[in-house]
Amino acid sequence: MKCGLLYGPDIHHLDHLAPLCHILDIPLCVTEEAIAKRANECYPHLEIILCDHVQLPIFILERFELVLTSLPKPLFREIFFFAEQILKKKAHTLWCPHGNSDKGHSHSFWEALREEEMILLYGKQMFDAMQAEGILDKVPGHVITGNYRWEFYRSYLSFYHLLVEREIRSRLPPAKRTILYAPTWLDASQSSSFFDALPILVDLLPADQNLIVKPHPNLMLAHPTRTSLLIEQFSSHPRLLFLEEFPPIYPLLDIADVYIGDMSSVGYDFLTFDRPLFFLNQHEKKNAYLFRTGIEISKANYEHLYNVIDEFFAFELRDFSALRKEVYTYAFGHPKSLDMLRKEIEAMISTAIKLL
Repeated sequence: MKCGLLYGPDIHHLDHLAPLCHILDIPLCVTEEAIAKRANECYPHLEIILCDHVQLPIFILERFELVLTSLPKPLFREIFFFAEQILKKKAHTLWCPHGNSDKGHSHSFWEALREEEMILLYGKQMFDAMQAEGILDKVPGHVITGNYRWEFYRSYLSFYHLLVEREIRSRLPPAKRTILYAPTWLDASQSSSFFDALPILVDLLPADQNLIVKPHPNLMLAHPTRTSLLIEQFSSHPRLLFLEEFPPIYPLLDIADVYIGDMSSVGYDFLTFDRPLFFLNQHEKKNAYLFRTGIEISKANYEHLYNVIDEFFAFELRDFSALRKEVYTYAFGHPKSLDMLRKEIEAMISTAIKLL
């Protein structure tokens, strides 16, 4: 028996775990009532189990043999330690990534991955990174998933079109262009553009365009007062919509004509649509692989962003489409049916468990 696990308030993990749980036909256990509510609203075909933090480890160990999660193995062991001692039982884990960005990873991230039993990878880019760190030599099993979230979205287009109409389109006026701004959070690399760019993006928003802002959930968790005050300051703008709790990414990306980001992994997801990307390079970071697919804008030039976008649509001659497709293929590979992915994951689990 298998289950998925989203432990704690990390709602941004939901769009990675929920489709996989659906593909594998397994329930998803969550510990936050608000996440359970949104999961039921946004992934209605999935069984959601809401369980108290304290009771959850015992609950899972008594019922399941394998847990699909985005928690690193050391943290998973910490949460389940006492339950494992009480029940004299351990669950196997299958690690699921929750995004693909160019921010880089700490030494502790790679060390934690070496302790995993089984891992999922999006495509060759993630495969190469883990191969270079020696991860795949340590982990008994892995599967390259491809862009399963896109395939899942396409399987339920009618449902998600209705969801987007109700929660997004109906809250905005008609517009010449819909722009999505999806910044990352203010982590140790300080790569988030949110606090510096948002006031400029709102104040200079053209009268014929809409702006959808999807802040990273960790912005509110790490900087609640600063983030909420900024959102409150601009929330009454008629052409601006903040999406703080809208987990499914691809229904949102599908209605965006333009993507503005920084080091967020959502930029890789937007490559799926082969539409223009613009990157706010907050600290003049170099060698961000994704940035080659669009236009970089330095902090000093944020105020010129809308002019840059207009000029791009009017005059741009560079073949960014070819670059977008090249980077997308490296990140996600070629399409894989959900049925094929399910069979590959189940076969990998069966083989890996025999080696453990």
